[in-house]
Amino acid sequence: MKTKSGWFYGMAWIAVLMGGLEREAFASRVRMDVGMASTHMEANRKQFGYIKVGLTGFDQAREQRTPVNVAIVIDRSGSMQGDKIAKAREAAIMAVDRLNSEDIVAVVAYSDTVSVLVPATKVSDKDSIRSGIARLEASGSTALFAGVSKGAEEVRKFISKDRVNRVILISDGQANVGPSSAGALADLGASLAKERICVTTIGLGRDYNEDLMTQLARKSDGNSGFADASDDLVRLMRAEFGDVLAVVAQELVVRIECEDGIRPVRVLGRDAEIAGGTTRVQISQLNAGQEKYVLLE
Repeated sequence: MKTKSGWFYGMAWIAVLMGGLEREAFASRVRMDVGMASTHMEANRKQFGYIKVGLTGFDQAREQRTPVNVAIVIDRSGSMQGDKIAKAREAAIMAVDRLNSEDIVAVVAYSDTVSVLVPATKVSDKDSIRSGIARLEASGSTALFAGVSKGAEEVRKFISKDRVNRVILISDGQANVGPSSAGALADLGASLAKERICVTTIGLGRDYNEDLMTQLARKSDGNSGFADASDDLVRLMRAEFGDVLAVVAQELVVRIECEDGIRPVRVLGRDAEIAGGTTRVQISQLNAGQEKYVLLE
């Protein structure tokens, strides 16, 4: 079911549509704020204005949280040897310990090739999942594209609009096996977003390809982070799982319909569909305490 909340704001009708929630549930989870950069415009003259539509997630009780379906994808190439791979194992185990029996987790590792250490499974036997993570060792090159693709394949096994579907990538290096450009990874992120799968990327150390990993995350509407040292990795992973467990709304569509004489030009910082006077922007997920916004010129 699609639910919408909206109103007329000066020169446009603004609505938010969201799958899976009744109107009352929508209002209890999401606040919408609308504003303009300028409250006055000169008559009878062509000019530009900006509308901001902000969506903020309300805090929810722990028992009301949405179950998650997550694949943790870990770079195990040779540059990850030593403390880095040890901290990656620690971060993955910490993440598993925060999940419950209604959640789904998979663990994927990649170097020249890709291995599924823990196939997508309900988190009912944490000891066996920890044992799978403990097998993680580092050697070889970096098939990043293939690793993320395999993680998404595991997520698809239990993909559902009633779950938070996410791939979390940890890597310290470059993509040097298979597709390796920022554009190729951005395209992968965009295609996964259409399947309701977000990708979060965590870059470890100062030598990772920031542009590549940021594009992958941004195009899938996921998060991106940077761990300067391996000790920061567990902290970032803890923060990411705080977000994963705090998702309050999914499949949001912001629709802005402009009045006659007003033409939408572009949306800043987000992909959008503009047809005539109507603008549509999709937001995959919204977390408790988080604001995401659409800025229309």
